[in-house]
Amino acid sequence: MKIILSLNKKERLYDYVSMGIDIFVLGGKHSFYYPFSFEIEEMKDMIDMYPQCHFYVAMNALYDQYMMDDIEKYIDCLNEIGVYGIVFQDFGVLQIVKEKNYSFDMMYSPDTLNTNAYTLNTLKNHGITSAFISKVIPLEEQLIIQNEVSMPLMIHGHGVEYIATSKRKLLSNYKEASSLSFDLKGQNNLTLKARNSDYEFQVYEDEKGVHIFSKTRLYTLDLLNQIHHFDYWYIETLMMNEEEAIEVASLYSDALMSLKKETYDRDVKEYMNLLYRLKTPLDRGFLFDQTVYKLEDMRKMDNERNQSNH
Repeated sequence: MKIILSLNKKERLYDYVSMGIDIFVLGGKHSFYYPFSFEIEEMKDMIDMYPQCHFYVAMNALYDQYMMDDIEKYIDCLNEIGVYGIVFQDFGVLQIVKEKNYSFDMMYSPDTLNTNAYTLNTLKNHGITSAFISKVIPLEEQLIIQNEVSMPLMIHGHGVEYIATSKRKLLSNYKEASSLSFDLKGQNNLTLKARNSDYEFQVYEDEKGVHIFSKTRLYTLDLLNQIHHFDYWYIETLMMNEEEAIEVASLYSDALMSLKKETYDRDVKEYMNLLYRLKTPLDRGFLFDQTVYKLEDMRKMDNERNQSNH
């Protein structure tokens, strides 16, 4: 298992590398909801400065047809500067890469679709070389998929969780209609709270639309004994400040090293104490929730409905 981190500050790259982290996902011109958007020149500087590292670029949106010429030119640039991989969900991106015979690691990362091994093994035959397993299914099912899939898989290890995205300017429209004054651009400025619920979400708007995430951070620091067979352990730094990102990365890096030294069972309690001291809201996400509907449940419900109609 290796840590993959979404980079939120170029100047702290040295700190992450010194921890032993050498795989990064970079936000860019065509990324959705990433902590920072790097220009091509900045990406090239990082790749040249740290040749031992692997850099992915997030192209994780679903793109309109009119954008595809620009998408193709952007992929050409990524190839020219030596980007290692692309995190994507639009198959138009995959098609361009295949047609040009580029050698990126193509990490398939739809937000909710990677929920079974059969689909992932089939997609491997179509050019997908790694995948981000869905975050909305229980850990038990994620482990089953990991055991049955014949490509590298990434599990969400720490950070806020995606809730929803809209290309519409929902916050701008609400601001205009309500005549309220608020900053809709900052990632940590606005919070949504559902009626009759204590659960809070963070929401912000940028040029690509409106993005909604959990306010809590998913954490798996104490689950390494269960999940260490995954190839990649992902740390999402979106909505983290610089200090939190560094501290979290350090804890997860230390935990991974302690697992290799076989001292993790002894050390994990202290790691968790240090994580709690950051005073950020933590959550297990869907890791220990049961899937609400399974295929056999749906068939049973259909049969019962049909019998009641007769």
